[in-house]
Amino acid sequence: MKYQTTTTANVAWELVNQWFDDFYHPSAESFRSSFSTDELDVLEEFDSFYDERVNTLADTLIELHKSNEWKEVVNKANWVLVTLGWKEVIAKYEDS
Repeated sequence: MKYQTTTTANVAWELVNQWFDDFYHPSAESFRSSFSTDELDVLEEFDSFYDERVNTLADTLIELHKSNEWKEVVNKANWVLVTLGWKEVIAKYEDS
């Protein structure tokens, strides 16, 4: 919430765009080679779940946090983390 007050970006939209535009690229060999078949299956299930709800998500961060659809997406994302044993993984990004 703090980030939304300090940026001109629409954080609700960014949460959607990050997954669909930036993170999930199942047709790219570099993406596929980074995960096992089981991991790819779980990610595909999450992507389908998220995609089924994306058009019903609120346009503001405040409304997004209140919506049942977003809570479902967050719960499914947590399911992914638990299922794949990634709950305690800390993402580290290479400097560009």
